[in-house]
Amino acid sequence: MNKKLSIIWNVTYKCPWKCKFCIMDAGSSGTSKPKELTLNEKLQICRNIDLPNVKVDLSGGEVMLDKKHLALIDELSKKLGKDSVGISTSGFKIDEEVAKFLSTRVADVEMTADAAPGVHYAYREDSYHKTAGLAAKNLKKAGVYTGLQTVLTREHLERQELLIGLRDFMSENEIDEWSLIRYFPSGRGEHFKNLAMTEKENLDLVNRIKDMCEGTNINLDIHYLLPGSPKDHQCRCVKHSIGFLPDGNVTACFWGLDGTGSIKNSKFYLGNILEQPLSEILNSKNAVYWKNRCGRCPL
Repeated sequence: MNKKLSIIWNVTYKCPWKCKFCIMDAGSSGTSKPKELTLNEKLQICRNIDLPNVKVDLSGGEVMLDKKHLALIDELSKKLGKDSVGISTSGFKIDEEVAKFLSTRVADVEMTADAAPGVHYAYREDSYHKTAGLAAKNLKKAGVYTGLQTVLTREHLERQELLIGLRDFMSENEIDEWSLIRYFPSGRGEHFKNLAMTEKENLDLVNRIKDMCEGTNINLDIHYLLPGSPKDHQCRCVKHSIGFLPDGNVTACFWGLDGTGSIKNSKFYLGNILEQPLSEILNSKNAVYWKNRCGRCPL
């Protein structure tokens, strides 16, 4: 494996937000939720990541909700090196002190943003984007490579001022990267299939964003499943990426989750990283199937 394997590690279902289309069904509670691992168990998982050529991105839920996760970030950075650790967050609790801590331990921090701070977006709480905007400024001040990620939905197609405002915010604050992601009606998003766009609509929107970023300092990163992306459109399951869930289960596809944030189909299940080393999981029957599979995204 020449390129680093990307591991999206959702360390928690806990979240201060209740975004309507959350893929992890984060912030909700109930008997349907798997039991979340303890901090000691999460630290054990660090030891079970027994391969060097990986990049771990910690996500959630909201990874920064529990300050104990700073110990997990520190442990991963010591084991894998700063350049092999990233954070995906809403920006929650990232003040100047936390930003300085992250600057010495992670390669980058990415926050999801659908609109500029202060602009209403129907599928998030109004303070969500204000939180992301403040965190972005703190991270940039601390010298952290900072990105914003936008999940493109029909709302952006119909309200292009959302994207224009977001572009202006990024340009003014010298945000390093703008990632564009295709919307999948997974997790709680199963209830909002209307937000998904056709192939042509996605392409039109991507091209408009490219045009509006001409002449700016914004580096666009277009998800491989979006039309208009220069990347290979082949399925990335196991060959390029896998996901860890809060209970330690490993999925071949981060997007292949049901309405409770659990693995949607047994074909995606690879093993449990608390119980098995990563090297063993990547040689499981299902993992070998995905390594050998050719074709586009099965979703």
